[in-house]
Amino acid sequence: MAEKKQRLFDLPETKGAFQLKGVVSGTDKDGFYNEKKTKTGKDMRTINFGVSYDDSETLYINKTGIAQSKVYFSKKAEEKGGKSTTEAVDWDNRFSYNREGFKLIGNNIGVRKKIDEKGKEVNDKKVLTDFDACKEIGDNLKDGASVFIRGNIDYSSFINDKGDKRVSIKLDPNQVSLCSDINFKADGYEKQNNFNQIIIFMGIDKEKDSNDKETGRFVVSAKIVTYSTIEDVEYIITDSKLANLFKKNLKPYNAIKVNGDIVSSKQVEEVSEEDAWGETDKMNKVSNPTKREFIIKGATPSTIDKELYTEEKVQEAIAKINNANKAENDFGSSSTSDWGEVSDDDDEEVW
Repeated sequence: MAEKKQRLFDLPETKGAFQLKGVVSGTDKDGFYNEKKTKTGKDMRTINFGVSYDDSETLYINKTGIAQSKVYFSKKAEEKGGKSTTEAVDWDNRFSYNREGFKLIGNNIGVRKKIDEKGKEVNDKKVLTDFDACKEIGDNLKDGASVFIRGNIDYSSFINDKGDKRVSIKLDPNQVSLCSDINFKADGYEKQNNFNQIIIFMGIDKEKDSNDKETGRFVVSAKIVTYSTIEDVEYIITDSKLANLFKKNLKPYNAIKVNGDIVSSKQVEEVSEEDAWGETDKMNKVSNPTKREFIIKGATPSTIDKELYTEEKVQEAIAKINNANKAENDFGSSSTSDWGEVSDDDDEEVW
């Protein structure tokens, strides 16, 4: 549980989650695991690696962990319906704290094997802070490993060197577990690259290509509320019947829970090149290595909320964010601390 700045607005976050099963790559690259310092001098660790859920279809996993002053342990309520108990523990005591019934609030990590008391090879399961999870993964995860990953979808934005705002979407794992070997060509193999997300619907339009021709797909414009920002995000619908349901039943600022697939594909464009003899040779050129899209396959109409995220409430929150950003840019930070298919994301995966 990370230490956070004071929140500027009261709108609930629109949570998103993903689950992914595939084969690991990129652990031999320099950017896989890094240790550095934050601007305020805190220790920070990062991981960044790929997971292929099918041949030539790879998604990238990112995690950042920063040393904190406290960690949090929780104990389940003894009576059904009761409240759990949470205990704050000093950072340096996070490994030695051993109060009966209390478990660290953190990440489920099982990226190396051990032999249990029955002589069976099992995952060496640990619950770790973000900071320690990065180290455990960095030390033990290898290319070619088959893994099951579950986590949160994190949204943020930044201004690029041209002054344009860009939205960054990261897949932040809270579970990384070795699983049985994956064979993409095996009979019955099914991709597992799913997500669900509460969105604030803003509109839906037909997708058009660079030549202004309709592609047959649809673009859903939405807003996502994070802890500290409100981001503009786009999703894709490929089913025209589902697109019509969205258009007929949703109005701007209606919230709804959607689900679907996260897909990654190579971006290839056809270009012409003249060879040494002056003839034209058609060839394929990769313009960008990969493109990641969130394809909505279904939604849950019972989750539609027409009252919580009104235009007035959302715009008021955006104004507060913009004013705070302007004040920070002008004077520096004042912070003192650093309807179709329906998915069921409650199924537990052994880790």
